[in-house]
Amino acid sequence: MNIAGFVITLERAVERRPQRDWILANAPFECEPLNAVDGVAMTEGDVTQIYQRQIFSPRYPHALRRGEIGCFLSHRKAWQEIVDRGLEAAVILEDDVSFNPDDLRQALNFLRDYVQPNDYIQFQVREIENSFPPLAQAGQHSIVQPCPVILRTTAQLVTREAASRLLEVTRCIDRPVDTFLQMTWITGVPVKMLLPRVIQEISQNLGGSTLGGRKKPWMEKFTREILRPIYRTQIWYRALQVSQQASAK
Repeated sequence: MNIAGFVITLERAVERRPQRDWILANAPFECEPLNAVDGVAMTEGDVTQIYQRQIFSPRYPHALRRGEIGCFLSHRKAWQEIVDRGLEAAVILEDDVSFNPDDLRQALNFLRDYVQPNDYIQFQVREIENSFPPLAQAGQHSIVQPCPVILRTTAQLVTREAASRLLEVTRCIDRPVDTFLQMTWITGVPVKMLLPRVIQEISQNLGGSTLGGRKKPWMEKFTREILRPIYRTQIWYRALQVSQQASAK
């Protein structure tokens, strides 16, 4: 499998350019920058064309910030590149990652042998307790399928079939991209995970998140703290149902 690479980078985030350039120079695959969609620069017309609240179930309880919309559209842009270029798969990185090139090369060699045509493979940036049965394993590397999908879109390998399907079901969005990917019953795309961790997230060394947005009033913060665990429980329960149904077939 030939694997290309894209580094999503926001043009105005000049403080991240040295890290973007480091990634491009050290990635163990052909890699190029992909200009992110700047949600802050979007017009109201741009937003209403792509964003609508509460499309899918369970309903996402929060309004999206412009940065979250831009982040989602940036990943859609990468998926579109995969499809338009007819790539077998691509590694999509955000520009706040670091890695040991040799470790990443070994991981990709493993994935080339075991990735399936419709796969979306997360490279997690946190240490994850390995309590999931391996779907594929060789040496120290394994592919597992968490339930529910773990939140994070810092780094991932996306196949062409997965990219095509995700483009179809995201013509209009209602929640952040990582939260949407949890809903495999909507996407039809199995999100799997590579172990062990070979990617690190270093946004705090680069000035923090680029999602931005206004400072939230205390009441909004309070409401989010109440609604977040309710929503996550709904996702967990639905994901468990889907997993049990699949196991019963």
